[in-house]
Amino acid sequence: MRIRTLSTRTVVSVLLSTTIAAQGAFAQDATVDDQARDDDSSAKVFGYGDEIVVTARRTEEDIQSVPVSVTAFNADTLRSATIRDTQDLLVKTPGIFLAGSGGRENTNFSIRGQSKALAGNSAPGVISYFAEVPAPTLGSSIPTYDLSSVQVLKGPQGTLFGRNTTGGAILYYPTAPNYDIGGYVTATYGNYDSRILEGALNIPVVADIAALRVAGQYQKRDGWTKNIGIGDDADDLNSRAFRASLLLEPFDGFSNTTIFDYYRNRSTGGASVLYNVLDGPNALTATGTLAAAQEQLALQEARGPRVINSDVDAFERVKRIGVTNRTEVEFGPDVSFVNIFGYRSTDVDYFSSVDGLPTLISDGSGAIPAGLPVTVVGGRQTSDVEQFSNEVQFKGKLIDDRLDWLVGGFYLKSKPVGPSGTYIPVFILPGITDAPFNYSFYTEESKALFANLGLSLDGMTDGLRLNAGFRYTWDDIEACVGGGTTNQPEVSPAECRAGTSDIVNSSINETSSKAPTWTLGLDWQIDPDLFVYVVTRRGYRAGGINTPTLAGLLTPYQSFAPEKVTDLEAGVRSDFEAGDLRVRLNASPFIGWYDNVQVPISGLNTNAACGTGPGGSNPPFSSPDGDCDASNDPSGGTLLVNAGKTRVAGIDLSARAAPSQSLSFDIGATFLDLKSRSLTVEPFLAAYLATPEVPFNLVPTTTVTAGVDWTLPVPDAFGTFKLGADYYHSSKVSSSDAILPAYDLVNARLDVEGIAGSSIDAAFFMRNVFDKEYLASSNVGSNALGINSGFYGAPRTYGVELRVTFGK
Repeated sequence: MRIRTLSTRTVVSVLLSTTIAAQGAFAQDATVDDQARDDDSSAKVFGYGDEIVVTARRTEEDIQSVPVSVTAFNADTLRSATIRDTQDLLVKTPGIFLAGSGGRENTNFSIRGQSKALAGNSAPGVISYFAEVPAPTLGSSIPTYDLSSVQVLKGPQGTLFGRNTTGGAILYYPTAPNYDIGGYVTATYGNYDSRILEGALNIPVVADIAALRVAGQYQKRDGWTKNIGIGDDADDLNSRAFRASLLLEPFDGFSNTTIFDYYRNRSTGGASVLYNVLDGPNALTATGTLAAAQEQLALQEARGPRVINSDVDAFERVKRIGVTNRTEVEFGPDVSFVNIFGYRSTDVDYFSSVDGLPTLISDGSGAIPAGLPVTVVGGRQTSDVEQFSNEVQFKGKLIDDRLDWLVGGFYLKSKPVGPSGTYIPVFILPGITDAPFNYSFYTEESKALFANLGLSLDGMTDGLRLNAGFRYTWDDIEACVGGGTTNQPEVSPAECRAGTSDIVNSSINETSSKAPTWTLGLDWQIDPDLFVYVVTRRGYRAGGINTPTLAGLLTPYQSFAPEKVTDLEAGVRSDFEAGDLRVRLNASPFIGWYDNVQVPISGLNTNAACGTGPGGSNPPFSSPDGDCDASNDPSGGTLLVNAGKTRVAGIDLSARAAPSQSLSFDIGATFLDLKSRSLTVEPFLAAYLATPEVPFNLVPTTTVTAGVDWTLPVPDAFGTFKLGADYYHSSKVSSSDAILPAYDLVNARLDVEGIAGSSIDAAFFMRNVFDKEYLASSNVGSNALGINSGFYGAPRTYGVELRVTFGK
């Protein structure tokens, strides 16, 4: 199914029809079970267990009464879905695409057509938050152990959360300390010698005054992709994480929570697999390496995607340290103060054979003489960054508690503290020629003031509420860039600024952007089981800088401007009964108009054919700026430009049916209609685009999830047996010039809780039950280069999990 056209009229029509259907169901059953509704929560009546509380509006609310399209998981649903990292969220959350941008640790979320660019220093369209502190742009993967909830908010989030986004936000909340002693230990073993040890301990240090919670996780796994070339097997795992949270409540009305978290990963990284070679004309034909690349493609296809032949000793190294402090002060019954401080240190370094090729031998049909070794393209990215942020909120109530108000400010500064940049060897001759490490030191500063109001309109209609928010943001970015004298990351930010002999042609570029954003909406709690809303929002994504200092034809593109979106979203949240069947039905149609869209244009690399044409001219695609100087090519061969307007429309759907307390079925779906309204780009750059339209990267137009949960009829003396299965479907996805095919996944899990009345739980799980081979994300997808490579998703994995809980 695909929505061809979704106008504002369609949005309203879908909302009204869904609401009328739900109201009809309520009318049929209103006299049947009114007393049950009054005596019990909808969560228990409809068989959901504990209802999920979300904080999409910076306050705790029932997920069924929030005017935002949101998917949320509490601690129990995270465990029952075997969600151990950010990538596992994919199969339980329709409307979100997750890809590692260059490396799996460099998480790149896409929601409603918005994501971080495939390369370059663009602001992300979707931002992750840990304990309400935004994660850094690079290396933002967050381990999911000992979390109280994960919430996926869809649509622009700009007036209530730290940084502006145009696509959405992912909120991770760690389990908070409390005044009961307790905890758990979980041990997991699976195929590929997978070993996971996780635990948490809660300690009441001083009753009702101080509490400490410590938690940790260790993960180790062999690589599921065999490497017959240089280096170790890929797609392995070797990480450890630790977290300590201290709660202090020395007197009434004051609370302070400090969280320290540490994460380290030392692995080979993901396997970049070659899956297509284009006939040309392209860089392969220009350099005389097409035949060799086609031969390697045939060998790769014969081996299958789980065996690669790498020409580099790949690695993925990540170290993160974070400190979060949240202070809450109540000045009285109607006014309170919140301060959220965050420090993040993120050191990321990964290197891989991004093209999926071993070293090739040229055949002399192009610019490179016959018999010479050639590396088509490799990739290393290094980023050592510190980030400081602080958010201040004052909030309260007025007019007999009918008006909720919140005002505040936000500040963030991110600065490099060590070598940062990229090493992208493109058509080099190993042992003869090489590429330098290109340094890009970005310093970012973001400031904002915001205000939000919520006004009860019960005087007009019971349950009606007006919500309004406004924010003004100022963003400044500075980039010190230059070329290294070696291929290793050795230069510090200070040396770049000073222009020392270790860096060539260092220069400083700056850009600024600012914009207002807002939200305005109405929501109506018609009765405890029916909620509807309509909201319009303005979202903003900061502009940025292309690096290094550009020359020739590319000089005007040194920086790019902000991208903005204005959207309209409506929604209905409903619980009702149809006979003995308990049903939950939610729908959120939406439409967004995007201006000044930041478009990545890839393949802008100088290659060995430059200057070899008649009279020393440049063959097509051999020199993007016309000067045959690879040192000033765009980093990673990608340029970000403001190139047009788009429209993204669609609908988020979710439903749950519970025939009994022991059996329930879930289904969710997101359907998108993507439209390029206009594309404005110079002809010499348009030649690098696959189509004359604004591209939508990392956006499946259809995603579907489905699941079943069944508590088996086993005597309680043996424990509680729960069987669950999940299905996920993604339509095809574009990534630069590449197309990732559609795929389907099935996961299953059997939990045994309280074995024989004890505090021991066991689980047996299997992910990707049918061992589907599918491309999860693209790595190199450039028609100009002539190759397509990408990361394949995990094969069938299975294992057993034992969990012991103690205390409360």
